[in-house]
Amino acid sequence: MGPGPRLTMHKAPRRVQTAEPWWVGVDWFFLLLILALLIEGLIAVYSTSVAFAVTRTDKPETYFIKRQLFFTVVGLMGMLTTWRIGYEPFRRRPRFVVGLALGVLVSLFVLLIRNRILGGPGRTLLGASLQPAEFAKVVLILYLAVWLNTRRRQIRDWRWELAYVGAITGVFALLVLLQPDLSAALTIFAIGFMMLLLAGAHPKQLAFTFITGVVVIAVGLPALRWLYPVGVQRITDFWYSLIDPMRVGGHMREAMWAFLRGGWFGVGIGVGKSKFYYLPLPHTDSVFAVIGEEWGLVGTGVVIMTYTLFLWRGLRIAARSPDPIGQLLAAGLVLWITWEAVLNMAGIVGLLPQAGNVMPFFSYGGSNLTAVLTSLGLVLRVAQEAQRRDARYRGESHEILDLRGRDRRRRVSRARGVAASARG
Repeated sequence: MGPGPRLTMHKAPRRVQTAEPWWVGVDWFFLLLILALLIEGLIAVYSTSVAFAVTRTDKPETYFIKRQLFFTVVGLMGMLTTWRIGYEPFRRRPRFVVGLALGVLVSLFVLLIRNRILGGPGRTLLGASLQPAEFAKVVLILYLAVWLNTRRRQIRDWRWELAYVGAITGVFALLVLLQPDLSAALTIFAIGFMMLLLAGAHPKQLAFTFITGVVVIAVGLPALRWLYPVGVQRITDFWYSLIDPMRVGGHMREAMWAFLRGGWFGVGIGVGKSKFYYLPLPHTDSVFAVIGEEWGLVGTGVVIMTYTLFLWRGLRIAARSPDPIGQLLAAGLVLWITWEAVLNMAGIVGLLPQAGNVMPFFSYGGSNLTAVLTSLGLVLRVAQEAQRRDARYRGESHEILDLRGRDRRRRVSRARGVAASARG
């Protein structure tokens, strides 16, 4: 009797890991929204800055738009860099985030020392090309996202977590306030509160933080009259406008007249008159009023709709993030950018006091534009990681079902072959 049939084991073919192209998993809709805001903003900066340069400075008429285009390129390069690197290095090595935070704090200290030596206020370094407060907002969001991610199990211990987050946020806000920059300091406080909320903080944390902020503002009002008289005047004007709308004056009155002249469809891009003499800083704080005059209510509606879609898509990206740090980072950055825009637009139309916040993408300023675009590279990376994770899960599920089907057929055919051999 000859030997029985020999059963051989076939090794499954090894899967070759190939590098995925860079475009796999890109959230194209969110990227198009960023580009749409960027293009709309460049149009607004060109219209407002030419008038400002001609009537109020000795600069050439294209001086500001050329600088804005330069910082647009710098910001896009920063966005591609953070998109490529991602947030994984910060999660694995939190010391990188600490180093960034220390760098921003040092720059704020240098700015204060420079102001002390020169005997006047100031918000910029390196020949008015660097505004540390703008980068402080991004670094604070990144720092709190990494730190709260490592402490997410202890976040309900409200006393210790509140003290730590409050101390970090307070140091950033104090150094910014002393420049002085009231709007940026209030934004930093709002960022700390927002990050605690996103991390699932204890209700006592949120209530105590809110009450503390109200008390600090109330106690510090006398100091604000000396430190930031312009901000106090803006709050006073807003209060008078609530009591008697006919007493609206200054910045708010000119912004209202700009919207009235614009009507539904605007007077046309570049044709507006308010940017020449009436509005203060039409290319930065008052840019939304110029948009209302030149683009009309329809144009401002398009801008608001673009911001709304930007917020919705950004929060959707955060909700689909594959890890908690990505959720905190994406949600924090998108909410910060939208918050700045809402404060600016609400102040222009008289719904809130004019805090001096810039309108991201639309206000002239290299530091803000660079910080915004660079931070959005991280949001794009969060979206890409979520898309790739979903694609891997779909692929693995398909392979498991396919291999089961093939194994089942092989076992049946092989068993029949062995039985036939035995009978023979």
